[in-house]
Amino acid sequence: MAGENEAAPLEDAQAALSRLAAAGAPPSRVASEVGTLVAAWASEPEMDGSTAQARIALLWDGFTRDAADLQEQISDAAQPDPQALTLARRQLAALRAVVAALAAAHERLAGPQD
Repeated sequence: MAGENEAAPLEDAQAALSRLAAAGAPPSRVASEVGTLVAAWASEPEMDGSTAQARIALLWDGFTRDAADLQEQISDAAQPDPQALTLARRQLAALRAVVAALAAAHERLAGPQD
């Protein structure tokens, strides 16, 4: 049962961030959404730092792969349509912003390293 409870926040976060990336949202908008998601997790009554970090790590892994895949598709495009290429570049910027914001959130939760 606990696995089911844990899956919903991850699925919701992935869906929200994926929609933003697919739309090619500006990096600042994406970073703001990541901050909102992490803050919502932190406000959950039974949330601890390690659970939040695990959620962030799972999302980071997936979005890092997505960004690498899209970068490869852009690079491999033989004769890209200019409009499609523009959208793909905006999507890649959004994905990279997701990855960077998740990494920053993970670092904040980890705190200073001694």
